[in-house]
Amino acid sequence: MTVRILIVDDEPAQMRALCDTLGAHGYETIGRSSSEAALQALRADSYHLLLADLMLPGMDGIALVQAARALDPDLACVIMTGEGSISSAVQAMQVGALDYILKPFRVSVILPVLSRALETRRLRIQNVLLEARLREHAVQLVRMNDDLRTAQQQADRANQAKSAFLSHLSHELRTPLNAILGFAQILLSEKLASTEAQKKQFVGNILTGARHLLKLSNEVLDLAKIESGRLELHLEAVPVGDVLEECRTLVDPQARLRGIGMRCTSAEHLCVRADRMRLKQVLINLLSNAVKYNRDHGAISVQCTESGHDTVRIAVQDTGCGLSAEQQAALYQPFNRLGQESGSQDGCGLGLVLTKHLVEKMGGELGLVSTVGLGSTFWLTLPLAVAPVVIPSLAVLPTTHEEPAQSVTPAAGSTAVAD
Repeated sequence: MTVRILIVDDEPAQMRALCDTLGAHGYETIGRSSSEAALQALRADSYHLLLADLMLPGMDGIALVQAARALDPDLACVIMTGEGSISSAVQAMQVGALDYILKPFRVSVILPVLSRALETRRLRIQNVLLEARLREHAVQLVRMNDDLRTAQQQADRANQAKSAFLSHLSHELRTPLNAILGFAQILLSEKLASTEAQKKQFVGNILTGARHLLKLSNEVLDLAKIESGRLELHLEAVPVGDVLEECRTLVDPQARLRGIGMRCTSAEHLCVRADRMRLKQVLINLLSNAVKYNRDHGAISVQCTESGHDTVRIAVQDTGCGLSAEQQAALYQPFNRLGQESGSQDGCGLGLVLTKHLVEKMGGELGLVSTVGLGSTFWLTLPLAVAPVVIPSLAVLPTTHEEPAQSVTPAAGSTAVAD
């Protein structure tokens, strides 16, 4: 790379001689006769080194060095001075000049001074870059430490949540298992007499506990698949009305036992993009909760409407006791049944957690509007889908040819038989 030097001297002959001399040694030189002209050149182009006379008309060499370094902090500056102005040259070095050259010039003296100044400039630039990199690395180190601290906190919270989850899971498993073992031991005992009716009741209790364990196992496995990213969804256009009717048919017997009426708005024309089996699982859970936590002879209303942004909104409203703000804040915590642990309704507190995960995995959202004493409305949104066009197949009917009726004349001696 060619080194560019700006030479400033108010004596034109001396300036041209210096330009020619340094040009002959491989430098690219530009000459100016005043500080103002030199500053204009610095504003218009970049230079590696400024070689300025100390005594200049108007702005002297010291002021020029200060102004030039303000324009380009990387610029190397060297002052040229007479025999009696060394103290002024030292003053120029205090404001940023790297060295000085005494007049009259000798090439053997100028060239080493310029070489040292350019090397100092190179080292200064490298130091600036190094300091910038050190500052950048320090910032990155602080950021990495912050990320590491955040990751450690998240890992600690995850471990605590895992421990709490396992503790709750052990409790939920132990309760039905104890019931199954207890009733099975009674049935096997020869010392504890029991009637046929009691035996049927014990078997029923065993089946209830086993079903509870099966449901709990399925929900825990589904949660594990979701958190590990192994849950496979088969998204397709699913008619909402068909799925709602299937779910209503399954939940309706539970509702009838408590005299709860169920009303569903027609949604035959709406389709959502979802996994049919998982959507059915979500709706059954919401409808079952609406029955379990409703009042006797209450009501359930299911509304399905097309909302904005190409989504479908399905809302399940009940007339139960509703949920307080504190209960709503803890709604999606695993195994948290919001004070219903000792109630008559079965459950383990995983249904809504799983429901929320499934809805979000299908690209939707789950929400709640609840008022204490009036009831709750759980709603979900899913992407709107275009119903598949079913083209009816045209049956090909066989072509029949009617033969013309022919009169048959009985042979002589034969007897005609009427049908």
